[in-house]
Amino acid sequence: MEWLNNILRNLEELLSNFAQYIQSSPKIGNIIAIFLLLLWLIGLIFNWKWSYRGNGSYGWNHLLEVLGPDTFRFWLGVLITICILILIYITIKS
Repeated sequence: MEWLNNILRNLEELLSNFAQYIQSSPKIGNIIAIFLLLLWLIGLIFNWKWSYRGNGSYGWNHLLEVLGPDTFRFWLGVLITICILILIYITIKS
């Protein structure tokens, strides 16, 4: 089992180094955030359930119930697009 401990230790070290690299270079962090938001937006466009189904919180599920899935997906997509544009602006300006 020592080999498993070595793998886990190396993985932990790799993730720690990656986090330090992102902290020292915020543009990379912004690009990663843009990529993740684009993935979420693609999920909304293709109607993937994970992209808009709530985690069980009352507010999220209530809003989904009131607006309906299509309208909720549309407005969530608008919000994510605004966030992507803000991140692109921040990345370019810095």
